[in-house]
Amino acid sequence: MNARPAYVRLRTRTNSFVAHQRFQMLTLLAAAALATLTAHTPVKPVAATLDATARATLDTAAARMGGIATLRSLQRLRVESITEWQRLSLDDRANPLISSYEWSTEFRDYAHPAWRYTRRFLGPTGWNEIVDLVVDSVAAIKNNGKWGPQNVAYVDERTEMFTFSPERLMMLAFDAPDAKSLPDTSMHATRYTRVRATINNFGTTLFFNKSEGGLALAQFRAAQPKDFGLAAFGVMDVSISYSRWQRVSRDVALNMPMQLDIHRVGKPYKRITILGVQLNPDFPADSLSMSDSLRTAFLALRGRAMYDLPVDTARIANDHFALFFTPGTPAGAVKLGGKWLFFEAGTAPMSIERSAAFLTRSDAATPIVGAILSQPGAQAGAVWLAEHKLSGWVTPGAKAYIDATMRGWKNTTRFQPVVSGSWIKIGTDSVRIESLDLPDYPNTAVIYSPTLQWVYSAPALTPLNIDRIAGFVKQRGWKVERIASARDIVGAPVPKRAP
Repeated sequence: MNARPAYVRLRTRTNSFVAHQRFQMLTLLAAAALATLTAHTPVKPVAATLDATARATLDTAAARMGGIATLRSLQRLRVESITEWQRLSLDDRANPLISSYEWSTEFRDYAHPAWRYTRRFLGPTGWNEIVDLVVDSVAAIKNNGKWGPQNVAYVDERTEMFTFSPERLMMLAFDAPDAKSLPDTSMHATRYTRVRATINNFGTTLFFNKSEGGLALAQFRAAQPKDFGLAAFGVMDVSISYSRWQRVSRDVALNMPMQLDIHRVGKPYKRITILGVQLNPDFPADSLSMSDSLRTAFLALRGRAMYDLPVDTARIANDHFALFFTPGTPAGAVKLGGKWLFFEAGTAPMSIERSAAFLTRSDAATPIVGAILSQPGAQAGAVWLAEHKLSGWVTPGAKAYIDATMRGWKNTTRFQPVVSGSWIKIGTDSVRIESLDLPDYPNTAVIYSPTLQWVYSAPALTPLNIDRIAGFVKQRGWKVERIASARDIVGAPVPKRAP
């Protein structure tokens, strides 16, 4: 045990000299006692101070994979896999929507660290191939046979993937000095032991099957601030489940999960199905090397996010429509009732801020009133609206996404929800909000301006959706000349034969 010195407050009415003498005597006695105890108390190693229950749980889980020594021996992997990308839908549908499939080949060098990610996907003209290369803190991309600098978001992706790949995760957790056990929990009638640890700066909770001791799930919170699709959510909940365990080598007793299911913001994000793994292979020469010219080109990007793009091709059409064109910006802005009204808020605060700057330069006499937020996706431009005290009208189909966005950015502003069948007053004008269920897009907002004889609906991007919206307009008896979408704020003429 460790001795703790007692602090004595002298309470005496004697003179200060006597009080001082007594204090010195007590101090010397306490110091002598402490020295005696310390001299006979063995110094415990740091490892012995770790949570014993957590250590036992991690020991068992590592043994289930083949042992900590086997995990430490894995310096390189070649992985073949299929990734099933899922659309981040925050509604309550039973089955996640699939966006696309990728067949990939990975070269991983954990010691370097370096990652070569070759991904193939089917397009209209056949198979396309893209190679992403991350070497230490520099990233490059090969597309259509040409190399160029890749965004720094891929460095962040490599860090997360190298951390939570199961064989690395267990080794890093085993070495974490702050690992501690948490109370057991149950999910779907299965009991789990939990361990909390800081792993590569990720505060992580690990779940292990109580019955057999193997790794089942990792949960943490993190942002992807440079990524185009994920940055808008801010700091989000992330979970990775590990399943379909099997022996991956005839020569090494290593067991790994062949399926990783990744959830973000509490919803399915992607499923990785591993087809094959090679342990410590020899990679082709120069496959994980980065040229000086690519390093220079990458560093010239100065770590900019994917959406950090200039709004330099924007224009105003027909006096009433502002088109921004730059990826990540709002769908556009429309002048109604003497004010500019954004449709959607864009990926990031800077995206709408630059769009607003264009409006101010182009038409300083017309103020910006705010934005209608109707697209089913995260829109961090809403944070900029809140900070500038501009209005935000949130349609039913977008509410869950805007709520998640504001939580991730720690902004407590609550925008005004609008219900189907209501009018929004914009200056001296008004627009009508209605809802329509489209295939794969429930609660789709249809926004009607009688003044402009114009309708906006974010997913009016395909002939199927356009026909459904045109039929809806016809049923309502609205006089509409054009139907706009998130890609074309001016819109296209209404189909002559609406269903």
